[in-house]
Amino acid sequence: MIINRILFSIFLYFFILTNSYAASGAGKIKLSNRVIMGYIQYLQMNSTGIDVKNYPAELKKGVPNFFAISQDGNYYGYSYCPRGQSCVFNPTLALQLCKKYSDGQRCYIFDRKRKIVWDNKNYKISRKATSSEIREILDELGFTGTKKSATISSNTDSNSKITKNKEIENNDNDIVKQIQELNEMFKSGVISKEEFDKAKKKILN
Repeated sequence: MIINRILFSIFLYFFILTNSYAASGAGKIKLSNRVIMGYIQYLQMNSTGIDVKNYPAELKKGVPNFFAISQDGNYYGYSYCPRGQSCVFNPTLALQLCKKYSDGQRCYIFDRKRKIVWDNKNYKISRKATSSEIREILDELGFTGTKKSATISSNTDSNSKITKNKEIENNDNDIVKQIQELNEMFKSGVISKEEFDKAKKKILN
């Protein structure tokens, strides 16, 4: 009887845990600058990158577990395991924090142990990745809305010219916004001066 109860408890635990993992998000989403900065902070836990010397001391004392984002991409919550402790690998805390900060929005798991699981991408981010490299990865995966489109038509008709002009205008606006966001990250200490200059140069080019 006792054995059956133990087996049932184990089954229930894994059932709940499995369903929690099913909360991984899917679909097109654009992360706000707040979320990007929070994600970089989350990944800085236990990092070994060249910019680790710039990390606040409290961010060097844990291992990232789960990173959750709200359905509009504007809020987040995350959990990590402090070094030297044994932690339950469960996304509940990250989801609860995200829901709290977003005033009740539904939240989904974006990352699990440094691996982006949104849309089943399963993209593993190295512990050596710098802040600017993390942002570049998010750009390439389409999570920032700033990835340059390679689908501009080569036609010379009037409709094509109008489309190109609109895209150029939008790109100009994006450039200003990206530089402003980079400046905020630099001022808050998330990225170093060297990374700021490098990222700014890449944006302007």
